[in-house]
Amino acid sequence: MELPGKTVLITGGARRLGKSLAAHLYQRGCSIVVHYNSSETEAREFQSQIGCRLFHADFSKISIQKLKSRLKEEIGVVDILINNASTFNERQWEDIDEASWDHDLNVNLKIPFFLAHYFGPLMKAKGYGKILNMADIAAEHPYLKHLSYSIAKAGVISFTRALARTLAPEVQVNAIAPGTILFPENMPQQTQNAILKHIPAGRTATLDEFLRTVDFLLEDVDYINGQTIVLDGGRSLTW
Repeated sequence: MELPGKTVLITGGARRLGKSLAAHLYQRGCSIVVHYNSSETEAREFQSQIGCRLFHADFSKISIQKLKSRLKEEIGVVDILINNASTFNERQWEDIDEASWDHDLNVNLKIPFFLAHYFGPLMKAKGYGKILNMADIAAEHPYLKHLSYSIAKAGVISFTRALARTLAPEVQVNAIAPGTILFPENMPQQTQNAILKHIPAGRTATLDEFLRTVDFLLEDVDYINGQTIVLDGGRSLTW
């Protein structure tokens, strides 16, 4: 798929990796729709820089009926959906309660699925489209202090495979499972160093490496479908 002129919805697109994705695809000639929740200041500032459309929603609370109604009214049809928004809340597995479980599963799995459920048939009807999901190496190697998150990401990989079959051949659905690209904010240097020791590459991925992987799946090849590319420097091999 050629990127110039395509409309892209990026969830969680006002900060960190999502913002980098949005800025990169804008530079590639795409029309950008940025979803945000609590990052309104950053979203408005970003909008002033690239002229993107904004879509505000709290994915932990919104009903699917309300979400689909708003997508129809405020966004319409997109050519590319990037499910990037996530939560990453640390807690011991024995401390997981219903509220924290629902929050993590809603944001990390339920909403990405139903966004694809809404946009996928529209893409298929017009004859083309791409859905790119952000998974995580935790899907195969669960983080015990982020267990509900890890379970949700395993679900993302599963529905990536399922929707790739359902929406083929017009729409390709793939995922990227990053290891460490950007450390969580306020993570102590000692913890960062400990993580780096477990990465055979000896470093984090660069943003450029991540963005080139996105370009590969969105533009360079249309024959990859239902796959998850692991971008982790070999970290998952050490578990």
